Amino acid sequence: MELRMRMPEPLIAAVLFDLDGTLIDSEPAYFESDRAFLAAYGIDYDAAMNASFIGRSASETMLVLERAFPDSPLNALPLAERVRLKDAAFLDYAPSRVKPFAGVVALARRLAERGIAVAVASGSSPEVIDTMVQAMGLGNIFVHRVSATEVPRGKPEPDVFLEAARRLNVPPASCLVVEDSMHGVAAARAAGMACVALPTSGTSDLRDFASAAIIVDGGAAALDPELVLRRFAWKGR
Repeated sequence: MELRMRMPEPLIAAVLFDLDGTLIDSEPAYFESDRAFLAAYGIDYDAAMNASFIGRSASETMLVLERAFPDSPLNALPLAERVRLKDAAFLDYAPSRVKPFAGVVALARRLAERGIAVAVASGSSPEVIDTMVQAMGLGNIFVHRVSATEVPRGKPEPDVFLEAARRLNVPPASCLVVEDSMHGVAAARAAGMACVALPTSGTSDLRDFASAAIIVDGGAAALDPELVLRRFAWKGR
């Protein structure tokens, strides 16, 4: 009989955090700002459509909307301008209305204190990432920030996570991803990284999150940092 030894899990040297819906409670603000912005161009943007875009980049969102609403005057604008207008609407609406998730921020602080590298890896634009990180008072923790606009492909492709690992000089297998969306969990899996999944409260079908090492019922608002700190082995601990 052939015996197979289980390979030990790698030590975690870096943790990559999604931004929207993971570090900060910004998804409701995104929905409201996007709905108002798109309504001005004749696009009826509802909750179901919004849910399908969570975790995707603004560019990808705009391309899908172009196909779904081919007669919208928004499509006459260059893609980069559409994204810029979307971001501007969000930044005009969101900073005073969005709060960080206390448990996720506490985890990031605990990791930084241990000397574990942390980074933001998000589908949002660099301007949105930088503005919101600073507005939430997290700039001193998240010095490293990577946007999906800086890589060839957004989530669910692994590019943004692999780029974050490259900048931190950490092998992908030694990275842990913290994500709220099914696209982000798929991207972590494709990058060969362990994942903590924080499905939005009320998510009924968790099959898309099954590859995560931890699935937190209740999402980012319910995360206990100790759950993550105890589950993984940490480099230098």
